[in-house]
Amino acid sequence: MKRQPVVAGRFYEEDPDRLRQQVEEYSVPSAKRSKAIGAMVPHAGLIYSGSVAGMVYSELEAPGAFVLIGPNHTGIGARLAIMERGSWEIPTGSMEIDTALADEIMRHGCDLELDAEAHRMEHSLEVQLPFIAHHFPDAKIVPI
Repeated sequence: MKRQPVVAGRFYEEDPDRLRQQVEEYSVPSAKRSKAIGAMVPHAGLIYSGSVAGMVYSELEAPGAFVLIGPNHTGIGARLAIMERGSWEIPTGSMEIDTALADEIMRHGCDLELDAEAHRMEHSLEVQLPFIAHHFPDAKIVPI
């Protein structure tokens, strides 16, 4: 499944060139990169949260994948939902889901349910993707 962007043009620029420029304006090119096992990043529209998100993503070393954990603001679908296959589209391209990692997470349980529908209208993870795609173009994602 290809999850289409639902907040492009509202939470971040819809035009690919303007989105790249927006992400670059919020990023810190001279930042020293560090290994991290996790990072907390705000999930509001980029005019509100972009400077913090840009700083955080600018300081991370490239991981193979990002496990993105966000709330379900809409209440649609499962309360604890993982999307294990497909990709998430943004104006600047596509972010592939790391299916092997998603399967591994599912094998270790919790109360996660396979549910792409829970992610369809949710913005919290989508607003991370322009930064991830910009700073880590080869990275994959696991949306939870």
